[in-house]
Amino acid sequence: MNPQRRLAALAPRLFPPLVWAVAAAASFTFTAVVAIEGQHPLAVATAMITLLLAIAAATYGYLVVLAPDTLRLLFRERTGDGSMTGDDRQVDDALARYFSAKVIQVLREQGADALRPVRREISVLFADLNGFTRYSEITAAEESVVTLTHYLDELVRVAHVHDGTVDKFMGDEVMVLFGAPLEQPDHAMRAIACARDMTVVVGLLNTERTRRKLPTLGLTVGVNSGECVVGNVGGETRVQFSAIGDTVNVAKRIQGLASRGDIVVGERSLELANLPLDGLEEHFVKGRGRSVKMRRIGTPEAPEPFA
Repeated sequence: MNPQRRLAALAPRLFPPLVWAVAAAASFTFTAVVAIEGQHPLAVATAMITLLLAIAAATYGYLVVLAPDTLRLLFRERTGDGSMTGDDRQVDDALARYFSAKVIQVLREQGADALRPVRREISVLFADLNGFTRYSEITAAEESVVTLTHYLDELVRVAHVHDGTVDKFMGDEVMVLFGAPLEQPDHAMRAIACARDMTVVVGLLNTERTRRKLPTLGLTVGVNSGECVVGNVGGETRVQFSAIGDTVNVAKRIQGLASRGDIVVGERSLELANLPLDGLEEHFVKGRGRSVKMRRIGTPEAPEPFA
């Protein structure tokens, strides 16, 4: 292990006791100096300054270094054999909800710079579970959550297989990014392959649920590619990695045009993935003055919707 890694590994263990030890020593020194009669005023002033500096250092250490989770990531605790500590596993569990294992590894190596907002061409995928709203109306909330989680877990697993980044969950819908935070020249191909695999997985899941006489949900997917600003966005109290731009809005709109089992892909995504551009549909979507060209690509047959 090089000296920088060794220092980073030891920092979380050494910093807290060191700060509090310095503060305690300064306090004892100040008390001793003030308690002795006839001390020179300069000695008393020096002791007072030392105490104040120690308190300031301790306060800074607690509020800035120890408290925020984002800064804790800068001091990853590792054992000598390279295995993860309990804190590492908790952080990885949180990141794993949104990033694939490969992306997490790169984020560890690149640090916070990998999440800075940048303008980049990416592909955006929206996958929506059909029938959940009607299902939740006639089902207990607890059962609805279990069913929804079952489906979303599978969609996220497929997204991570293709190294997609889960941007957000919106009820029964998931938004996935390709080409961010890691640059992926084949982001459109990954997004389309992910969409196809999602339909296959949901079809298999529905077959199994039907066999067990459980309700099933459908799936509609929209994929679009174009330039976006991607990176950490938000305010002082909440920051989220996300994508912002017209590309995202169009991806959502064309997903809304899909029928159960459909994958609707925007023209730019088709170009990047070297897929045929014949038979393009042209639609006006909400919020845009210009029409959008898209194409429906083949998907496996979907089971009947929940009734």
